[in-house]
Amino acid sequence: YELLINKTEVQIILFLFLILSTLLSINILNVYEEREEYEVKNKDVVKQVKAYIDELNLNENVQKFDVKFEGYDVIGLLKIPAIDLEYPIISETTDATMKISISRFWGGDVNGYGNLSLAGHNNYNGTMFGKNNKLKLGDTVELTDLSGNLIKYEIKEIFKTDPNDTSVLKTENDSIREVTLITCSNGRKERLIIKALEINLEEK
Repeated sequence: YELLINKTEVQIILFLFLILSTLLSINILNVYEEREEYEVKNKDVVKQVKAYIDELNLNENVQKFDVKFEGYDVIGLLKIPAIDLEYPIISETTDATMKISISRFWGGDVNGYGNLSLAGHNNYNGTMFGKNNKLKLGDTVELTDLSGNLIKYEIKEIFKTDPNDTSVLKTENDSIREVTLITCSNGRKERLIIKALEINLEEK
């Protein structure tokens, strides 16, 4: 009788484990499909912005183009050649925008003076900032604003810090252009920080 109870309990545990495993697999698949959908949409928005900039270069009087992505304002483009990354930049960082693309976490306009801090998820499939750990000192970060101005920045610092460390958002010199890339690391226990300064800054 006791053996029968133990056998039944094992069967129940195995059944529950099977259900949980199935639900987890479905959830992972849904997240993966959602990310793939957003990757396609991101590429489309990048094309829209580039087409507008091309038109702007041909005709300065072209009507101002308000770019939207899932209802949010797009303020520019981010490109990092070393890891084959190119995304539109969304104007604000929220739980919703973090699922969509790269977003402005802190700072002013794209290519404005001061520190523009950009946030992105460290996706396990390598999308968004999922390859930032492969970046090296000296690699280039490119920012393009909606006026068509492209400025290149050189990575000067790479480090990890506590999630509550707000010092990474500050700038010691408001007369220079810098960009800070922020993403999660070590199971969200840390933040991977990449800081880059405008190239040829010393010559200005």
